[in-house]
Amino acid sequence: MRRVIGLVLLLLSVSLSPQALSWAYAFVVLDGRVYEVMDVAVLEADLGEVVGEVKTMADDMDGSYHGDASNMYPIGTTYRKVSGEAMEDVIAVEDESGWKRAEYRHDAPFSMRDHLDKVAYAAVGIGAALFIFIKVRKRQ
Repeated sequence: MRRVIGLVLLLLSVSLSPQALSWAYAFVVLDGRVYEVMDVAVLEADLGEVVGEVKTMADDMDGSYHGDASNMYPIGTTYRKVSGEAMEDVIAVEDESGWKRAEYRHDAPFSMRDHLDKVAYAAVGIGAALFIFIKVRKRQ
């Protein structure tokens, strides 16, 4: 009985509080490139064509993200080119108050989730090739 009480007291004394990240800055990811969203407005006249949108949200618990993601902007937020700027350096991000400038900071970390479609197509292609090879082999 003493062991059970001791074990219960030990388990109650261990606090498992949830932890969440505090992001250093708002960012968006486009084609594997991370852009920091600045507090600088981009004029409508300076906007170019639409180049993408937020498709996934970054995980606040472990900091992971994949694909065209963001840590602050909701799914569906649009990215546009900025006239006179290379898309590799600067894009514009849709915001409630207009458009904000986002500047390239670094490449996104590698994630296999970004390449699952290629792996799936390769597996289907190899499977189809093997199927055809076996069928041709049986006919001979």
